[in-house]
Amino acid sequence: MLNQKSPSLWPISRAQRPRQEAVIDIGSNSVRMVVYQIDGRSMVPRMNEKVMAGLGKDLSETGRLSVSGVEAALKALARYSAICSSLGVTHVTAIATAAARDAEDGPEFCEAIERVSGFKVRILSGVEEAKFAALGVVAAQRDPVGLIGDLGGSSLELIHTERGALGEGRTYKLGPLALQDRDEGGAAKLEAYVTETLTAQGGIAQCPNFYAVGGAWRAIASLHMELNNYPLRVLQAYTIPASEAIELCDLIMDRKKRPDSLIKSVAGKRAATLEYTALALKCVLKLSGAEQMITSANGVREGFVFDGMDPETKTLDPLFAGVSRLARLDQRQIGFARGLQVFTADILAALPSVFPDDPQTEKRLHEAAFILADIGAIMHPDHRSDIARQIVLRGPYTGTNHAGRIYLGLITGIRYYRKFEAGELEQGRLTAEQIDRAKTIALLIRVAAEFSGRTERILKRASIRIEGDQLIFALQKRHQNLISEGVIKRLGHAAAHMGLTPVVE
Repeated sequence: MLNQKSPSLWPISRAQRPRQEAVIDIGSNSVRMVVYQIDGRSMVPRMNEKVMAGLGKDLSETGRLSVSGVEAALKALARYSAICSSLGVTHVTAIATAAARDAEDGPEFCEAIERVSGFKVRILSGVEEAKFAALGVVAAQRDPVGLIGDLGGSSLELIHTERGALGEGRTYKLGPLALQDRDEGGAAKLEAYVTETLTAQGGIAQCPNFYAVGGAWRAIASLHMELNNYPLRVLQAYTIPASEAIELCDLIMDRKKRPDSLIKSVAGKRAATLEYTALALKCVLKLSGAEQMITSANGVREGFVFDGMDPETKTLDPLFAGVSRLARLDQRQIGFARGLQVFTADILAALPSVFPDDPQTEKRLHEAAFILADIGAIMHPDHRSDIARQIVLRGPYTGTNHAGRIYLGLITGIRYYRKFEAGELEQGRLTAEQIDRAKTIALLIRVAAEFSGRTERILKRASIRIEGDQLIFALQKRHQNLISEGVIKRLGHAAAHMGLTPVVE
């Protein structure tokens, strides 16, 4: 277990030296390169490019890699080498998975890669693949609990996690390319084969959550978004009830009823094998008894990057790491965020939680909101609320689910425009109590920002508390000249929303 640190703003002030790192993932279906900008625990893709080479096509029949796939892969890798050189990326990791692992010409292929690109390839075992995929999930999800599944073109890796502590990984030849090669006796026979294969190694333990890793399963999540007209198109932590996911899998597997044109539009080249992807997902969900499928944008590549971080960095909260990078904090902003935490502490401690399932959730989200409190400072004032909210809703950070993103986005929208109203997105994913609390937090940030000029030094001179039916803003008499008409006005807005009378003392 990683024993991740309790929520705290202190890590964002530590000096970090940003660096670049590239990971090249040579899979059965695709060959992908991601160049990451790494700042502490935050890893943001700077460049993400893939080629659907199809190395594993017909592997089960020939025992060798696809000739056309090898040609496409080598061409892509030569290009990736030139890009890394041009970008100045010196730390490059190249990994190969099931296709290169199983093919008799896999070692020969890796030697060819080194000749054309200079990349020395590490072929992962199935257990290693499961481990690094799981570490990718751990890097993005705070203390995940459940089953992690990474589906590649030829293989499926499964591993259990209990609050970030990993069990033993297992690998199965159940990737869509492998299943396609076995599809001769009909759907029922193929489903029986998948079920038998998954139960042969001791079965799958029951778990509450299934974390889905890999582009094929992300394609199914994208299809679910399309079919449900879901407005926040962010795949990271997109959650689907298991019953809905199984129904969607059945639809994808039904060659007469499935929406082929939509599937092709969403899944691209993966559409041809998506029914086998769906079959594997359906069987895993049924056997594990998972209540929900949680999509992970992180996988093996991110697991490699995370594994290379120092032990202390690994314990940092991924939410704080991500939003601090998003906000591009300087020391003044860090001070203001810390000041907001102190300024609001008494009020927030007195309010009942609106995220009752996990008492830490609300505290983490509020601290993240404080980190983001100055994110719109340089934007045009007429559009600041909308632009800053959209950045927060869709930013490249992890460590929270979609409800958390939407909550932070709502706080940001109201923080820059008091009359910003919760729309369909907020009302569909947040409770009325959470919407109300988001407005409270935003209005308190507005009071603090107006009073302090968004500086910790001035904010320290005041405090705010609830006493009876009053919202009391207190500061010493020698600082009374810091109270402006704008401060009085914003204090009144916060008090009115909370059903209190504003008082300055």
